[in-house]
Amino acid sequence: MSCVHKGAEGSRSLPQPIFRSDVSIWVDYVNNLEALGAKELKHEYDRLRRIKDPGWDDELRLALTNSVQSLKTHNYQKAAEVISQAAGKVQGNSDLKAWLRLHGQQINAMAELDKDLAEEKRQRTELEKKLKALSDIERDISERSKKAEIARP
Repeated sequence: MSCVHKGAEGSRSLPQPIFRSDVSIWVDYVNNLEALGAKELKHEYDRLRRIKDPGWDDELRLALTNSVQSLKTHNYQKAAEVISQAAGKVQGNSDLKAWLRLHGQQINAMAELDKDLAEEKRQRTELEKKLKALSDIERDISERSKKAEIARP
């Protein structure tokens, strides 16, 4: 009598791809997100965040939602990380993998622009403070000059 388990060998299945390879599904999803109003976009983002035990498709949806500019709390860095991980999970050289890489690069560029904008705002605020201080100094000097002229006989 043999102890070979033929059933286990015969029922072996190939690993299932994590994503459907149809790029248009994900492109349509992003286009639909970008068409949403601020309230609806925030609702979708919150809905995705509340999912317990999210699958990769849920995480990708959350990352894509997180990368939409009109979402006030967007986090391009986190979105780019998740999209990069998702691209690594797609098997083969599919169109979806190429799109995810391209979209991830676009989001990284947006993150850099966001960082540059924040730095520009910081510098502008600093320069405005310095300009106000110079203006105050000029006003004080002008007032002292007027008082000195009045005080002279």
